[in-house]
Amino acid sequence: MFFDEGWAPVSDVTAEVFRRLQGYQAAGKVHEGYAGLRELLAISVWDICDASTKIGATGADGTVVSASKDLMAWADPRELSNEHVDLMIGSVGSSSLAPEGGEAATREELTLRYGPFLSLPLVLPVNNYRSSLTFLEEEVANSPRDDEVVNAAKVILTMRSGGQLLTRDTARAKLGSTLTRRKFKLAWALASQHHEELAAPNRWLGL
Repeated sequence: MFFDEGWAPVSDVTAEVFRRLQGYQAAGKVHEGYAGLRELLAISVWDICDASTKIGATGADGTVVSASKDLMAWADPRELSNEHVDLMIGSVGSSSLAPEGGEAATREELTLRYGPFLSLPLVLPVNNYRSSLTFLEEEVANSPRDDEVVNAAKVILTMRSGGQLLTRDTARAKLGSTLTRRKFKLAWALASQHHEELAAPNRWLGL
């Protein structure tokens, strides 16, 4: 709600993207291949976060402190939460993702993990965010299962069945830079429908 000039809170970004998606859907501009607005919202906002050159956390005095982009590394691109943050809340430690074992971390555990940064709002550079929005309408009109996405999903599944080291980073390197960030997320989500463990929070899956 309060933030330094030049930065946009993740929660505000999520809210604006949702409003735009609702408008596109009402106008018939969203491809029917998406499971729903929630999935489309998650994929779209994670893509904006990936495209951002940096992220920050805003302290009580309004000062922005640089933060690791690992805080915004998606677990399942179809979900609005990763291990660290719920995109709708947008603060450090706000994750609503069910942890392995089924029990959410206690306040004490979260404090040990994040220290004084727990609950601070996460922000993105406004220029990065606005740049990503210019492509949003075009992207949501495209099929989430075009040939590139399907073929990329097959590569991911082949890596898994072949016993190769499989993490999001190794799969991205294997697929090459010609595949867009968004299509990589769609491909990973498609592959996850065949092997649910691919959507597990652990980004080092395969080690």
